[in-house]
Amino acid sequence: MTELKLPSLGEGIEKGTIISIAVKVGDSVTTEQTLMEVETDKVVVEVPSDASGTVEKLLVNIGDEISEGTPIIQLSGGEAVIASEPVVISEEQERAVMTLVSDTEVAQKTNKKVNSGVQAITELKLPSLGEGIEKGTIIAVHIKDGDTITLEQTLMEVETDKVVVEVPADEAGIVEKILVQIGDEISEGVPIVSLKTESSSVTEESIEKVKEPEVAADSLPPTPEVSKSMLSMPTYLQKTERKGKFRSSPLARKIAREIGIDITTMTLPEGSSRISVQDVKDYSKALHQNRGAVVAPSKIELPDFSKWGSIRRESMAGITQATSKNMSTTWSEIPHAWLQEKVDITNLESKRQAHKHKVKEKGGALTITSILVKVTAKALEEFPIFNASLDTNTNEIIFKDYINVGVAVDSDRGLMVPVLRNANSKGVLEISQDLVQLSEKVKTKKISPDELQGGTFTISNLGRIGTSAIFPLVNHPQAAILGVASSAKEAVWMNNAFEPRLIMPLTIGFDHRIINGADAARFLKYVKELLEDWFLWNM
Repeated sequence: MTELKLPSLGEGIEKGTIISIAVKVGDSVTTEQTLMEVETDKVVVEVPSDASGTVEKLLVNIGDEISEGTPIIQLSGGEAVIASEPVVISEEQERAVMTLVSDTEVAQKTNKKVNSGVQAITELKLPSLGEGIEKGTIIAVHIKDGDTITLEQTLMEVETDKVVVEVPADEAGIVEKILVQIGDEISEGVPIVSLKTESSSVTEESIEKVKEPEVAADSLPPTPEVSKSMLSMPTYLQKTERKGKFRSSPLARKIAREIGIDITTMTLPEGSSRISVQDVKDYSKALHQNRGAVVAPSKIELPDFSKWGSIRRESMAGITQATSKNMSTTWSEIPHAWLQEKVDITNLESKRQAHKHKVKEKGGALTITSILVKVTAKALEEFPIFNASLDTNTNEIIFKDYINVGVAVDSDRGLMVPVLRNANSKGVLEISQDLVQLSEKVKTKKISPDELQGGTFTISNLGRIGTSAIFPLVNHPQAAILGVASSAKEAVWMNNAFEPRLIMPLTIGFDHRIINGADAARFLKYVKELLEDWFLWNM
């Protein structure tokens, strides 16, 4: 008797509700067959079987709320795949394990009698076209009768209601007959090509007699023991030599491409030559879990540029190296999203010009940046998620009760971001004075490390340079950044006529793991309202 349990529903998803059950008591199920659907707070997940057999008992019902590891079905006549803990083995033991894998695969994959030295006829069938896709239409056939094809060679293209799928060859051989035509509507399991292949003589009876090769006791260190348990290691920890021979479903290859996984470097599941969608997901999950470890970045070999002309090398300044490291971390850790808005600052600019001389007399500079710091600080009070940080180690969002706004400053040493502390408790005059002092310290190289730390939100203003748009990167571990581009006169329809108005483009970049697009739109709209009507500042 085998007890099937609910697998992981996805990263960060702890539980879900059963909304449908696709099997009943007495049904025969196969490995990877969908058993039920579980709805989480984000997606509906199809739960596959990790064993084949007959359904003896359903342990759950529609409407039940279940979590990972909950028993869901009892099977008779089946054996589940159980992943053991990773085992550290020596090179000698590894070679022995490789031999076990190789010989076991031969026995498992051979299921009919063929004569040595003769050609057998094999039918290639249409593999799965993707989760939830039942059928498709053939739009191209890339082979003809008599062609010699290789493993994984594209045979044809099938168009579904979502994508065009390339159908690969599961085996190598000579095309005996193409069983389908362009325009045919086909579904998973339909024979598509008759193939001549060469195989050695193996019978079903001989398969049962295949034994694992014996390994001399004195050829291996006493521990850890080399056994079949080593073959049950998670696929992403196995070191199985594939030698280029493997199969993978079209959906598995598509998902691997989309998430940046090189499927040709993946190890194979135990006793199989096929990589499934679940294998790709498990491999990706393992890589993600290991991202917390400090791993030296791979070094990319550059060409010899001196072959094409003279070159010179300059060492990166320390601040540039720090910026490079932080930007790499930001780009790899944070899934970015951006929203843009145009703000009419005609009236604001008029007031700024009228009062900037008074502020200058008091040691400040009434710039758009200083005004933005004040406005942003007020917006952060209304939308605290933009002032937060995500702790991926504990899956918690850290909300800060202080608002420290960093302002990106371009210096001769590189990008620096001095921080205005407690910006929400300061007026525009004090913020203007602080910015002058911090900018001077950056310019004279007297800025202290403490004055560059503790920021909870960043503003990057490239308006003076003249850029028309900006897509800034979030300053990790912050959750958002405001980008400001150059203001320009635009014709705006007002009071039944077009009027020239000074328009300033804004961009909010944010961490999409904890900030939704709708929240970002509300934040940006609130900033726009404050800039266009400063009366709201005191409300």
